[in-house]
Amino acid sequence: MKHGANRLLCAGILPALLLAGCSRRNEATVGTPANPLVVVLSPAHVPSSPDALGVIQSRLEAASGLSVRLDAAQSPAAAINAFSTGQADAGLLTLDEFLVAREEYKVKAELQALRRAGLSDYEGVLLTRISGGAANVEELAGKKVGFVGPYSVSGFTLPAIHLEKAGVRAQVDFSLSHEAVLKKLLAGEVLAAATYARQVSRDPGLKVLAVTGRVPNEPLVMRRGLAADKREALKAAFMSLPSTPEGRQALGEVADITGFRHVQEGVYRPLHDLLRSEGKAVYDLVPDGWDIQKLNQPYEQGL
Repeated sequence: MKHGANRLLCAGILPALLLAGCSRRNEATVGTPANPLVVVLSPAHVPSSPDALGVIQSRLEAASGLSVRLDAAQSPAAAINAFSTGQADAGLLTLDEFLVAREEYKVKAELQALRRAGLSDYEGVLLTRISGGAANVEELAGKKVGFVGPYSVSGFTLPAIHLEKAGVRAQVDFSLSHEAVLKKLLAGEVLAAATYARQVSRDPGLKVLAVTGRVPNEPLVMRRGLAADKREALKAAFMSLPSTPEGRQALGEVADITGFRHVQEGVYRPLHDLLRSEGKAVYDLVPDGWDIQKLNQPYEQGL
């Protein structure tokens, strides 16, 4: 993947990387106004309100004592490649993005996102309509099924594996978000939609067709070379975000996150191993899917 990744990086997908010119940074000054600590948000984690970015940035700076800049990646590849030359110090990535960035650039999971009631995991599901929908997974053969791009675990990876194991070959219809794929389902443009379980409550006309797996919530990651004191300060700052109403509301606009907890990287090993064992079936479905073939490498603890 590195050859494609570096082409994307030096093409300047992130404005911050254009300014940096793909050069290494002065580690001693990271976290100062002239060289702020950069936190990359994957497309799935860009807040629904632009004001939320400013609130989160100011709260992180106040809690950590560091100058912080939040960069919204324009694509999953951009979020991953931000770690290529050390231009990103930390990031909120989806699980697939994290696993690729871990294999490529050795990022480390430091915190895990929490959602309602402090939940640290969720169920991936295939949804269909109660009226006019599919009665079972087998009925999806040859029909359009909505997916949320190749870097979404509940929106692509797990349902693709589930359908492959069931021997079902559906027509893949990609959308940019879980909301978009749900909209297509409700409009009758697809027979089923791959998403997470909470989405079924969005409309009384929906039902769960199949549970595709249980998934740990995504991590806040940091590059290995970030100084320990800055690493700890940033972790503490993220943990403090829900402590004020303003911070809690802004954080909620980042993929419904309600808080963070410390995490060991072993939490993500079962998912990596699943991808490794089923990788060919999954990534053959993705345009240029073998650009992320590094997921087929063994999961090495403590990279």
